[in-house]
Amino acid sequence: MSLRTKLLLGYLVFVAAILLLGIWSAWRLHDMGTVSRRIISENYDSVIAAQDMKESLERQDSAALFLLLGQRQRAIEQRNTHRARFDAAFQKAANNITEAGEPEVINTIRHDRDTYYQLFEEFDRAPNPNEYFSRLEPAFNRLRASCDNLLQLNQRAMLAKSEAAAGVARRWFLTALALATTLVVAGLGLAFFLADRIIRPLRELTAATVKIAGGDLSVKARINSSDEIGVLAAEYNRMAERIRQLRESDLGKLIVARQTTEAAIDSLYDPVVVTDAQGRVTKLNPAAEEIFGAEAECKGKHVEEVARDSRIAIAVAETLSSERPVASEGAAALLPIPVDGSQRSFRLRTTPMRGPDGQLLGAVTLLEDITHLREIDRLKSEFIATASHELRTPLTSVQMGVHLLLEQAAGELTDKQREVLESCREDCARLEKLMRDLLDLSHIEAGESVPQLVPIRTHELITSAAEHLRPQVEAKGLNFRTDAPPDLPRVRADRTQIERVLNNLITNAVRYTPRGGEVQVSVARRDRYVAISVTDTGSGIPHEFLPHVFDKFVKVPNAPSGGAGLGLAISKSIVEAHGGQISVQSEVGHGATFTFTLPVPREESAIAGSNGKGRS
Repeated sequence: MSLRTKLLLGYLVFVAAILLLGIWSAWRLHDMGTVSRRIISENYDSVIAAQDMKESLERQDSAALFLLLGQRQRAIEQRNTHRARFDAAFQKAANNITEAGEPEVINTIRHDRDTYYQLFEEFDRAPNPNEYFSRLEPAFNRLRASCDNLLQLNQRAMLAKSEAAAGVARRWFLTALALATTLVVAGLGLAFFLADRIIRPLRELTAATVKIAGGDLSVKARINSSDEIGVLAAEYNRMAERIRQLRESDLGKLIVARQTTEAAIDSLYDPVVVTDAQGRVTKLNPAAEEIFGAEAECKGKHVEEVARDSRIAIAVAETLSSERPVASEGAAALLPIPVDGSQRSFRLRTTPMRGPDGQLLGAVTLLEDITHLREIDRLKSEFIATASHELRTPLTSVQMGVHLLLEQAAGELTDKQREVLESCREDCARLEKLMRDLLDLSHIEAGESVPQLVPIRTHELITSAAEHLRPQVEAKGLNFRTDAPPDLPRVRADRTQIERVLNNLITNAVRYTPRGGEVQVSVARRDRYVAISVTDTGSGIPHEFLPHVFDKFVKVPNAPSGGAGLGLAISKSIVEAHGGQISVQSEVGHGATFTFTLPVPREESAIAGSNGKGRS
């Protein structure tokens, strides 16, 4: 018997039981209606007739009073009208005799009526109406009493029949309730029986599935029936056998390796986004799904459509274009992203994926959760800002004192004393610059130094900043070149802050490049961003320091003295506040390239799209 047949039989039993209960209930309701109609036809009509006779009799008695008052014409009209009504009601009651004792009451009414009519005629013709009126009143009372007897007789019969009908209705109700309860209990029993017959093999099949998912491919599902579930169990066993054969083959080993890799990615606590060579999302682990949405909805979309922060898309594009990790992999801008109602900070790491033959397959982006480190860094920044602010006043006093000593006591100082004071003045100046940088960095990180973003021509911005620094670069004996095409789109930037970033990068390039070297500033379009690069031919940066060059107070070994290690940290904060990203690529002995990006206004992107410009 198939599963469909079992379910149909079960439902048919339910339908048949409900149909029988409905037929029985309808039959009993019909009986109740019959009882109600009997009450109306046997007693209610007689009650109405008795009430009509009493009312007509009252009107005839009023006609007698009109005769006494001398209004004979009015009395005759009222008597004739209500005598006809009385006779019609009496005839209706006489034709509806259904109760014991009712014939006697009808005969009594007929006799009393005839007597009353005869006395009324004599009263009408009598020369002395007062004498006959005294005989008419007792006849009226007897006839009214007889009508009351008829009324009460039928009312008592109606009450008795109503109570009997109520008793029958109660018995039928209890009977129907018992039948319904019995059918419900039987139906529930049948439902549990069918459910057990259907669910038990499904549970066994589920248990087998769990064991196979756990790696036990030797388990088999028991086949207890020939219905659809039995067929499913048979096919399931065949599938398990095929999986066992597949695992033993090379393809099976490859699938296991892939599943292991995906399981490893899914088990990571930090969010991971895997993209192909075109920047389309191919994999999100559960931690990333909490931020970007379900993997099924994001898969196949470009990372720009999925990522909440544009810096993620920039990092992926940078990695895919350069085919190598960048500094943003280890110390890129911190990404504040809301997760489960709380703000968390992530550090961006992007690494290219390559196949066995070195071909670029895509990129893996890891968002390292450093919320706790960010909180520690915030406390440290607040402390530095407070300390720098508090030190400015005593430092200014020391500078003024040293300056006064050098100016006013020049003739009283020995050469050694003057040398010490000159050294103190230089150290005070360097310390003042350090405190200014610390305060600027604290203001930027605290969001107090918000850039005033306005559209600026990229060519003009780069050329102006580079030409301002050209004398400083060429004074060191270096070749200085700029490559900023005039047709570059405008960028949204704060001119003063971006010029400070360029000044920091070019100054660093000059410090690390020996005489006769070259420093180059170049600009290129990258989709919805403009990438600005500062390249030198200096000593380069060791690989182990690349992830940390944008951290505070970081100095590369054997670096020229003079800096405090805050310039790149400030530059990084400024670029990120503009919605861009900064990175570095370097090899020891082959110089370094610092690159930062600035967003292009939407209208500029639209113009570039209409001109057919693609990705750079």
